Amino acid sequence: MEHAPPSITSMNKDQFWEIIDRTAVAASREEKLELFRRELQQLSLAELDAFELIFSDYFFETYNWDLWLVAWFATRGMCSDDGFHYLRLWLISRGRSVCEASLADPQTIAELIYSTKHPAFETFAYVLGEVHGQKIDQPPADTCRSHPKDPSRGDWLRPELKDRGRSHMLNLCVVFNELTDADFAVIQARFPRLWDFCLAKDIFKSGDQAESPRAREFPTPEEIAATIDPNLVETDIVAYLKAFQEAAEKAYKKKE
Repeated sequence: MEHAPPSITSMNKDQFWEIIDRTAVAASREEKLELFRRELQQLSLAELDAFELIFSDYFFETYNWDLWLVAWFATRGMCSDDGFHYLRLWLISRGRSVCEASLADPQTIAELIYSTKHPAFETFAYVLGEVHGQKIDQPPADTCRSHPKDPSRGDWLRPELKDRGRSHMLNLCVVFNELTDADFAVIQARFPRLWDFCLAKDIFKSGDQAESPRAREFPTPEEIAATIDPNLVETDIVAYLKAFQEAAEKAYKKKE
């Protein structure tokens, strides 16, 4: 059965954030998911469709180079394309003040990302589809809305780094590994609070202050494994990551 598209009065941003903020106080992620599910189940189909549209608006808007730069530094270089995807869901789940602060000035949330053990919340978005499916056997209203191909903002990033057409690597996060001393100088001037935060947390190598600090080398497999959900302790994550890294390097060399 066809249903009417959401009207502009069926849900507004204030109502959207009231729902999110009521779930943000949960003590655990499991409790937050359950509260979120209950909140959405109380909405009409038109309200749910409108909620999903606003959700995607914020999710798309957070897909920007400025926020990714902050996340990349604050996670010590461990914010891959998938990681940034899940981090943006986590930001929305934290509520209006956190999400809108990340859009107004991403530097302000560097400490929050840094101090959070797992700043990612992949399953938060699944609840939307689950509840929609319970209401009607039909895809959500925003199915035809495509995720932006490239991040927005990033006026500090050289055009040649934004253009990944010249690279065999599909992941955009490799951009951060190609930053030069000149790029870091631009970043320092553009994001002074982020720069000071990184120095205070020793995220940069602190050598001769006359030289531009360079970003820390990408973490070792052991360091990445230390961040894995403890429920996977029976899996030899270090061995898996090493094997994956070796396979990726071999495949990349064949394409060169």
